[in-house]
Amino acid sequence: MLPTEFKNLLLGERERLERELKSLALRDPKMADDWDARFPAGAPLASPLSHSSQDEQADLREEFETELAQEHVLELRLREVKRALERIETARFGLCRECGNPIPEERLRANPAAEYHLEHQPREPA
Repeated sequence: MLPTEFKNLLLGERERLERELKSLALRDPKMADDWDARFPAGAPLASPLSHSSQDEQADLREEFETELAQEHVLELRLREVKRALERIETARFGLCRECGNPIPEERLRANPAAEYHLEHQPREPA
């Protein structure tokens, strides 16, 4: 697969990620590439709460926390995709950031934003 084919895949993924982010978050005008999850539409303003409205508030907070987590995952992936597109423009695409050797095409097909060989991929903190 040629870098232009990977570029097209990445551009499509970037578009999809931005669409998903727009559905649940707003761009942060103060920080590039940062999004802020919106509190669910129709959330009532603070007032003395009955038991049922306390339940509604709890449901809204839970929904917000779910969307906040989703926004974070989408935002991180969007950054990975943008970095991959930058690597294509600078002819560094497909090269491991650790050793500089080519990343296997099978890995790039599975994840076009991959920055490392599997053996050099940094471990996620536990």
